Amino acid sequence: MALKLGDNLRLSIDTKEIIHEVSAKLDFSREFKEVATKDTSGKLVSPGSYTWGMSIDAKWDNDGTTQEDLAGISAMAIAGTTHALLLSNATSGDVTYAGTGYVADFNVDATNEDYVSVSFSLKGSGDLTQGVVA
Repeated sequence: MALKLGDNLRLSIDTKEIIHEVSAKLDFSREFKEVATKDTSGKLVSPGSYTWGMSIDAKWDNDGTTQEDLAGISAMAIAGTTHALLLSNATSGDVTYAGTGYVADFNVDATNEDYVSVSFSLKGSGDLTQGVVA
């Protein structure tokens, strides 16, 4: 087994990678239904629906010609429209995660004597699909 560096795992929105991405994160959470009966000592559980989302930390750059930038992503958030989301790299055989979602929120942090940082949260809508890089 080879450990993977996070350097090449990138988030794309509508096929455009995020410019100056620093980190990307995928969150997945499944709900469980519980029932306790007189015939069991513990609770029985069964899987229910799930929620998922992604988040990005990046440095601000307004050159979104080939990559997605703050202006484009903040416009998506304000418009409240769905977009294709993909967490992937270019390594054949590696896992990918894809789905459709909304830009739920964004933050801009302008600290003195530092590059401006931006962060975005994306809320998945519908199914999250696991695939493999061809």
